[in-house]
Amino acid sequence: MKIPLKGQKICLRGFSQEQETDAKARLVQHGFEVAASVSCADAMVVGSGDAALAIDAAKKARLPVTPWSEFISALESAASPALAVGLPRRPAIEIKPDTVRILDQELRRSNVAGPLIPAEELFRHLCLDNCFLLNARAVAMGVRNGLPVMLEGETCASKTISVRWVAHLIGQPVLRINLNGQSDTGELVGRYVPGGATQDVVSDSSVAHCERRNGNGRAVSVPIGIHPLEHWSKWQPRSSVEGSSATSSWRFQEGCIPASMRRGYWVILDELNLAEPQVVERLNPVLEQPPSLVLSEGDGTVIGPGGTVPVGDGFHLFATMNPAEYAGRSVLSPAFRDRWPVWHHADVPGEAEYAAMLNALVFGEQPEVVFQGVLYYSPATKPVHPELASIEGVREILPRLALFHASLCQASGMCGAAPSLGRMRRERYVFTRRTLLTCLKLLGRARLENPEAPVCAQIRQAIEDAYLGRISDRADRNAVVALLRAAGLSEG
Repeated sequence: MKIPLKGQKICLRGFSQEQETDAKARLVQHGFEVAASVSCADAMVVGSGDAALAIDAAKKARLPVTPWSEFISALESAASPALAVGLPRRPAIEIKPDTVRILDQELRRSNVAGPLIPAEELFRHLCLDNCFLLNARAVAMGVRNGLPVMLEGETCASKTISVRWVAHLIGQPVLRINLNGQSDTGELVGRYVPGGATQDVVSDSSVAHCERRNGNGRAVSVPIGIHPLEHWSKWQPRSSVEGSSATSSWRFQEGCIPASMRRGYWVILDELNLAEPQVVERLNPVLEQPPSLVLSEGDGTVIGPGGTVPVGDGFHLFATMNPAEYAGRSVLSPAFRDRWPVWHHADVPGEAEYAAMLNALVFGEQPEVVFQGVLYYSPATKPVHPELASIEGVREILPRLALFHASLCQASGMCGAAPSLGRMRRERYVFTRRTLLTCLKLLGRARLENPEAPVCAQIRQAIEDAYLGRISDRADRNAVVALLRAAGLSEG
């Protein structure tokens, strides 16, 4: 019998509710995703109940149909589903002294070090699943071909972190700019500021910033790694730094984009469509091939072809955005969208991805990914929560937790479906990978502090704090408890 590949969607029919819950958990444990209907499935597995109508629908859709007993027997007897169909195997990531390969895309590495190169500890929790690797591949493809890259998708779809992870692998300085409705061209391109402006140094998770005041007295956050005041003169054209006595109290301060173009940094424009369209369209020439920029806000310096300042090697522009249906998002013009040649839609994680993430966090096991007829595998990593590996039955608990989380995401409308939770709320409930990470972190801390306590009570408390604490409506809370029972994580 031909076994479906890991990551494929399996439709279950002819099961009782209890049998279906167990079957879903086992499918997720083996790396499959459960499909809700025949139309979105890759194969059908049937139980001992009446499934005649479903089998007829599957045959019309030309889906393979397999009895559960044969399917699970063949699955568990095979060392790997991919071996049964003879797919070639290859490492998903291959790091050499001078190059890095991500799936089928190879990039050159830099052996330099610097504060703007993302540190390895930022990625301890990563799971190299299908969704994440496809995001990283889109980033690598854009870099390899010198093309701007746009990553669009739901919140927490690993868009920004995939760019920063690739930058970490190749040793590339990267600057992350969070855009919002108050962002203006002065922050991106530049503006005149008082010559005697002072700075207050602060830090965030990505890069140190200094706070300065513009001519209107507004605070502007400027990355120190890009252009601190004490080093600014060596970047600026002499005429823009040293003015006449009448204008020496003001000077033009370049924004993050021209400074990054000079230095050859990557720039991530996070939440691009939260900014006003006329602000981001100021970057149209930077998105051209090759990129260029005229500092018309300043002294007219031209960066790029035909100018006096060359674009530094390595400069690249990335952007991330949520769908336009999200609240507060602007609609981008067709002309601006067309200037992003690599436009990648980041997939929403499903049960298989959540289960793989939990296995990586607890056991350090990374999933296998099938891409273009090749099975890509990743080596084991250091688990973030090894204290949970000793819990009795944890191999059954984790896929049930993944099933519960995926069901909750679907019920809250995170997967594009109409929400069944919070229908009377102005804002929908949001459950993402971060929620799942929080739940596991709370459980891990509880086990470390009190390893003799009943595990079931600690699991219930972690779910209560991470999930149920977000639910305000009694009916919604009861619906979430029902999802817990369906996933085999009953409170009682």
